[in-house]
Amino acid sequence: MIIDRPVGTTWTIEGASEKLLMRSELPGARVFDLAADALRSARKRGVSREERLVLALPASWLVNSPANSRVLKRWALPPDSDTWLALLGEIETHGPSFDTQAPSLIAALGGEPCVVEAVSKIAALLEPDVVPLMPEPARQFVLGEDTNDGDAFVKMVNWFASTVEAHARDLARLAQAHEPVALSAAQVLDRLLWFDSEGHRHFVATAK
Repeated sequence: MIIDRPVGTTWTIEGASEKLLMRSELPGARVFDLAADALRSARKRGVSREERLVLALPASWLVNSPANSRVLKRWALPPDSDTWLALLGEIETHGPSFDTQAPSLIAALGGEPCVVEAVSKIAALLEPDVVPLMPEPARQFVLGEDTNDGDAFVKMVNWFASTVEAHARDLARLAQAHEPVALSAAQVLDRLLWFDSEGHRHFVATAK
């Protein structure tokens, strides 16, 4: 696959199936995928957004969320939990077509330098077909700039949605062939973004 990036360059994905399998051998990544799948099932069974948010907060540590326990406690309780529920409502209702509330909601969750990464690692559990993981290397890889605010979050989500749509058939084929744990087409793209932007460092002599 050859994927366009907002910076005007392209990203060529090679050896996608092998990269997905290598990632699935990492303990935290494997359990994160299981957690995302379980939360998807919980949503279908009618478990409330409030309850699913509480479950997603600690699960975000499985992929090295930089939010410490004090931040997670703050986010689990009002008024920040209300902000979280409003943000998740925006994502669920509008998908990538956020209105102007999304950046302000993310800003309201805190001024920590890592806020976009931490928010993405929770939102990617609850809305995995809309929100990718957004550590700094992934944002730099896609956007070509090191930004850490709500606007960067929206730019990443918009790029992610358009890319999933443009390559839906190939991504769905990879998802169907991936046996370790169920992934959607969007989750496949997210995992490959992680691998090629930084995850390859965990493995020896892998082609980017």
